[in-house]
Amino acid sequence: MTRFRVDLEYDGAPYAGWQLQPNARTVQAEVEDALQRLLGHHARVYAAGRTDTGVHARQQVVVFDTDVSRTEKAVRDGLNAHLPSEVACVAARVVPDDFDPRRAPHTKTYRYAWLVRPSRSPLRRGRCWHVRRPLDVEAMASAVAHVAGTHDFSSFRAEGCTANHPVRTVEGASVRAVEDEVWLDIHGTGFLRHMVRILAGTLQVVGTGRKPPEWLAEVVAARRREAAGSTAPAEGLTLMRIAYDPEP
Repeated sequence: MTRFRVDLEYDGAPYAGWQLQPNARTVQAEVEDALQRLLGHHARVYAAGRTDTGVHARQQVVVFDTDVSRTEKAVRDGLNAHLPSEVACVAARVVPDDFDPRRAPHTKTYRYAWLVRPSRSPLRRGRCWHVRRPLDVEAMASAVAHVAGTHDFSSFRAEGCTANHPVRTVEGASVRAVEDEVWLDIHGTGFLRHMVRILAGTLQVVGTGRKPPEWLAEVVAARRREAAGSTAPAEGLTLMRIAYDPEP
């Protein structure tokens, strides 16, 4: 058996998330269907993490095993021939049999994007949270510093989260303006369900002047979901990068 690592990019708008679900279109189902047609047998794929309904990925890492002989180029190009237009295989490579993208030491980087202008953007529909009034980016940048480090993130944990505990380590987080967009970039070893979207919704409270930047420290310390802001819409969130140490 040969284990392949595949790096995927996808538009999550048409999908009910990454993971297989009955009676729902998912990215995992599309990838496994493409592999069935490419290899002639069913190959279960295992991803570094799940993305929720409507969330995008610039880089999602998955593995699968096969006893069918294929080159790395044949796997990449064959997948792209069978995948729908919203999903693409960016790279494929053979990795050691024991490489597990979920358990190998890694960090994930997410980006949440706001579009800040009076009119909506048809070309960026489904990619940003459109807000019509200006956001105080400096205040948001000051506020997000309070989430860096290792904390109990219960205030940013959605109902139904299956994680064993709420303690997570945020290795870095920043907020910056890029033309008419505002970007929240955050990376760490793992995140709770909807954690980044709840943080984005909470930062918007600061950005609109309803709370000062120091309020974020109080939200973290409260360890109650009710203390934080609303959950930001899924379309603004993208899984940007998964970095392994060491790379397989």
